[in-house]
Amino acid sequence: MGLEIADGRNATLVANLIGVALATFLLVLMERRGTMNMRHFLLPGFCAGLTTFSAVAGLTIVPSKGGQLFLFHNVMFSLLIMIVVLPISRKLIPART
Repeated sequence: MGLEIADGRNATLVANLIGVALATFLLVLMERRGTMNMRHFLLPGFCAGLTTFSAVAGLTIVPSKGGQLFLFHNVMFSLLIMIVVLPISRKLIPART
């Protein structure tokens, strides 16, 4: 079972939003349960590899295709994902005792 996204911009946006949600969850997990080494591996390593913010930069510089609007959507939706996922993660992952 797969999800097909024909438009490269939409695929980039979906990949980034999944990466932001995962990074937000992992940030809380590492803050409460993890080690600094795992945090350095998972956040800039794995999540940066998953997200495609370099593609965002490339797609943003094409003004005739709505590049600035695409950048705006990417930033706003990413912030919205963080605002939603952060409190949920904090409720699901208890602090160390």
